[in-house]
Amino acid sequence: MVPLKDCPEGSVVRIEDLHGDPLCRGRLCALGITPGVEARVCADGDCCRIRVRGGEFCLGAEMAGRVMVSHIREA
Repeated sequence: MVPLKDCPEGSVVRIEDLHGDPLCRGRLCALGITPGVEARVCADGDCCRIRVRGGEFCLGAEMAGRVMVSHIREA
């Protein structure tokens, strides 16, 4: 598992775990970013833009560092 923030643009990943306090995990879950879900990394850099469950979301580097993923396909 690696942090989402370390995944290159174009990667397809599976969300494996959410680290952080309950408020942080709750916010991610409310966006549909939950363990077991596949996501595509649309942009990386200062903010990580991902496509998940039909929506696109930008996560700051700190928040993206709390989302642990496994790679399904590399960019």
